[in-house]
Amino acid sequence: MEVSPGQIYEDYINGKLDKISVIDQLISIIENSETANIRIKSLEILMMIGSRIELKDERTFTLFENLLISDSNTTVRNLAANGIRTLFLEKAFAPMKWAYQHETSIGCLTTIISTLGQLKQDEAKSFLIEIINKIENYQFRKSLKEFFENKGLQNLSNDILAEIVNNYMVIKYFIKKFSRINFKVEKGFVMELDLSCISSNLLGLKILKNLPEFISVLRCLTKLDLKINRITTLPTSIGSFYNLKYLDLSNNKLKTLPNSFGSLNSLQHLYLRYNNLKKIPSSICSLKTLKVLDLRHNKLISLPEDLTNLTSLEVLDLHGNKIDRLPETIKDLSSLQNLQLGLNNLRFLPDWMEDLKSLKILGLGANKSISNFHQSLGLLPSLVELDLYDNNIKELPDTIGLLTSLETLTLRNNQLTDLPRSFQNLKKLKKLNLSWNNFTRLPTWIGNLNSLEELNLWGNKLDSLPNSIGFLKSLKILNLNFNKYMKKLPESIKQLQNDGLVIFQ
Repeated sequence: MEVSPGQIYEDYINGKLDKISVIDQLISIIENSETANIRIKSLEILMMIGSRIELKDERTFTLFENLLISDSNTTVRNLAANGIRTLFLEKAFAPMKWAYQHETSIGCLTTIISTLGQLKQDEAKSFLIEIINKIENYQFRKSLKEFFENKGLQNLSNDILAEIVNNYMVIKYFIKKFSRINFKVEKGFVMELDLSCISSNLLGLKILKNLPEFISVLRCLTKLDLKINRITTLPTSIGSFYNLKYLDLSNNKLKTLPNSFGSLNSLQHLYLRYNNLKKIPSSICSLKTLKVLDLRHNKLISLPEDLTNLTSLEVLDLHGNKIDRLPETIKDLSSLQNLQLGLNNLRFLPDWMEDLKSLKILGLGANKSISNFHQSLGLLPSLVELDLYDNNIKELPDTIGLLTSLETLTLRNNQLTDLPRSFQNLKKLKKLNLSWNNFTRLPTWIGNLNSLEELNLWGNKLDSLPNSIGFLKSLKILNLNFNKYMKKLPESIKQLQNDGLVIFQ
């Protein structure tokens, strides 16, 4: 009965086998087992426990070389290539050159090229330049024009040449698999890659479900667009995009994110809306350059407690989740301007929200359980836009008048019948949505809102409008649809119509 590599490793950990015996047994399994997973596991354990001294012999080199050249499993070949790179770099050129010329797996090819890039020999440089000279893609050749014209490739180091080759091979792979992709390349390095909406093939033949590990060779990438696909998992290697500033993973099927997200030190925009995320890793909280974090329409129940380090965050969109409590460290987000909390399970607004001095946009729609609107509404005088739709609000507090910077206010689908007199202090208000409430009349002072440009009264119970509406000289749109009791409009509104007011009725 064949002993499993797992059992061998366990015996080693428990002191039943010495390291040399373990290495001998693992090599024997690798050479004789016909099961790929057993060979893979044996190779992984071998590289994990074997030191350079104990593995650096001709037997091991021959083993890795044979696996690289002839094993039927791509993972085994890739592990063998890594083994040669780690232990036998000085002997790597010949097997790597042969493997490159016969290999078909893109994952193995990128490992092979990376290994050639670590070599210092002139023959490795010549081989890499030979590959680059055969590049056919127009965008790549154009980006390398100055090197081709001035024989500048000779002046590049082997590792840079290898990176150029790997960048080209990855793009070539995606073009072959998906046809319709967009990318931007500079001097042989892919700077932007757009793989959005490439899984829309009706026959399901071209679907992006898993982002491959080898994409990490695109080290200069600053923008990666993967929205509207069917991605379920992300590789840990995504954390190696140290130059990435923009990442869009919206409209996929992600349930979790790798902890390596915390290594994206240059990231400024992260879009994750419309996935199936139930939590986000706390490592995201270390992204000090992040400006936009869009988590709209996921399944989040809570957020990491310590958000303090997100000092550059300007937009936090949590609309459409299942959050019932906000971490207090949100108050430390000194750059936060836009906070979207609509369609969650919030029960109250915390007092510390008044500390959000930079906040300009606040979305609180469809949080019907919030009980302290009245105490909280006046705490944010810097607000420019406030969304309170679908909250069963029966009356507004007088403190609404403290929001003197407000330009857009959405109150649709509540139970309002009147507005407090302090409302007329909103002198900067441009858009007011009062649709689907229970208004039977508007206050006469409505005419004091002289900045108002759009007034939506759709779906109320109005039978008339006050004459003072004629004072709204800036009004451009007035929506009166579904006010079945409305008989006629006041004469004062005719001049507004002459000046371009559009009325929907």
